[in-house]
Amino acid sequence: MSLKYFVEDGLGGVFNEDGSEAMDWDEEVDNPYRTQTLTSLKQWRMHQTALEPEAYDQARVDVVMAELEADITCSRKTYNIYTDEQKALFLYLLRFKFLKVKSAAERAAINPRTAQGWVKRMNEDPEWNIYGKLTNKVNRAGSQLQDEHKHFLINLFDEEPQATRKDAVDALTAAFEGFNLKESQVGTFIRNECNLTVKRITRHPKARNSPDTLLKRKVWVEKWSQTDMDYLSNCVFVDESAFDINMRPSTARSEKGTPAVVTTPSTRAVSHTILGAVSAMGVVNIEIRLPNQKPKRIKVDGARKRKQPQPKKATSKGTVTGHYMLFLQNTMNFMDQFPEMKGFYIVMDNAPIHTADDIDQMVTKRGYKSIYLPPYSPELNPIENFWSTMKSYVKRSKFSSVH
Repeated sequence: MSLKYFVEDGLGGVFNEDGSEAMDWDEEVDNPYRTQTLTSLKQWRMHQTALEPEAYDQARVDVVMAELEADITCSRKTYNIYTDEQKALFLYLLRFKFLKVKSAAERAAINPRTAQGWVKRMNEDPEWNIYGKLTNKVNRAGSQLQDEHKHFLINLFDEEPQATRKDAVDALTAAFEGFNLKESQVGTFIRNECNLTVKRITRHPKARNSPDTLLKRKVWVEKWSQTDMDYLSNCVFVDESAFDINMRPSTARSEKGTPAVVTTPSTRAVSHTILGAVSAMGVVNIEIRLPNQKPKRIKVDGARKRKQPQPKKATSKGTVTGHYMLFLQNTMNFMDQFPEMKGFYIVMDNAPIHTADDIDQMVTKRGYKSIYLPPYSPELNPIENFWSTMKSYVKRSKFSSVH
């Protein structure tokens, strides 16, 4: 049997280099499930400052305090009444980060002169409790808006997040006899006292917070909290996300009365699927799904009579189970290089490409354990925060070429 190279004319005919029609032919198709590794845990660690084991607890404290500082920065008030959280952050920055009194006070949204007085008093009286009630709030005439109005408004916006200030005033007027305040006053009260601000909306499917979904989420948390699974010590979180060249911040500046126009390479862009695996130890594996590759040549057996070409099987253009299994195999190969990761839990959502029986068997055979999150529960998968951070960097980078 001799093999020769032939070409297809695009109309179903196959010919050799001399133009003669081919006999029996069979297409050779490469593995359609192709991915390319962008980074791995070993590569990631090469660019990170290693933490000693005893430093992990301090790192956790740093994360909590950073989140607390962000919350405090977003809710500064015009008068000096300080919460226990502000005082805790001030002491943390002062005693553990060794900041000067003024710097620690400013980052905790505390008047520096007040903070200096606290430090002086703590030095003079070690028994003094900084968490006692301390306020320099100026006495002023009471407002029409009291706690009952605050609870009413919070409930109103819980039920109708897109209600306007006018809607709030109308609802207060209807619910409370003699109520008469301007929209601006109510708006200030909503922002400062109710701690409600206008944000860009995030759409959630109705089923995400249905009673049935909430129950499944509760059962899942209770079940796994009774095991040795620990998000911070023995879990790897896996998911995929889409990126494209047109990703930009959703806001921009322009002259008043004119639209904010941003130029992008095209109005439509090809979406690229990135598969990722992260853990508390770092980025374990990041891969990009490569497009399907078509065979360029066809091997033909010229010794037999030509058969009718068989119709080609349709192939998916998206990410399928085959891509995901290949990615998981590569991820576990990287995990195998770190003995301390043996027996880790691989946490993933319940997307159809994640839940094939072969996947669970493959993970178990390699010495790891698979966990599937309950439906509509992205908040239980920390990799969602990773994707959010990565996309924010991509949007700010303003890519202009796919190369």
